[in-house]
Amino acid sequence: MNTFQGELTIKKSLLYVFIGIVGLLAVKILLSLIPLGIILFLFLAPPAFVLADSQERGVKRPLLWAVFTLFTSVFGLLVYLLARPETADKSFCPFCGGAVDPSFHNCPWCGKAHNLTGKCRKCETELKTGWKFCPKCQVPVEAAEDATTAKGA
Repeated sequence: MNTFQGELTIKKSLLYVFIGIVGLLAVKILLSLIPLGIILFLFLAPPAFVLADSQERGVKRPLLWAVFTLFTSVFGLLVYLLARPETADKSFCPFCGGAVDPSFHNCPWCGKAHNLTGKCRKCETELKTGWKFCPKCQVPVEAAEDATTAKGA
């Protein structure tokens, strides 16, 4: 039996009025919650962004940065944006502090073992300018370049 079909009676009219009033009350309640939702979003969005970005970039102590931003709001967000590393795929050698790619086996600056990748003559690791050592086999870059030049000649 469908309530909304047939003749319009007083009982059905009262039901429609009741549904309309309940609907308006629900809309009023939802509209009154919108400012609270906006305030919560503006309060929680910067720390959530800082936490996600710092974890993605491999920043040390991402939770501390997020808590700092939670208490300092936009100021903390600006400080984080100025202090964070330039790109997400860079990390730093714990021994010398040089910028290294996370896929390398060794640090190209100091030669210490890392989980770092790259192309020299000995191990086919790709070398970048400025490196003193092959990040994979620890052969000095000059020797690897000389060997590559000698091989090509």
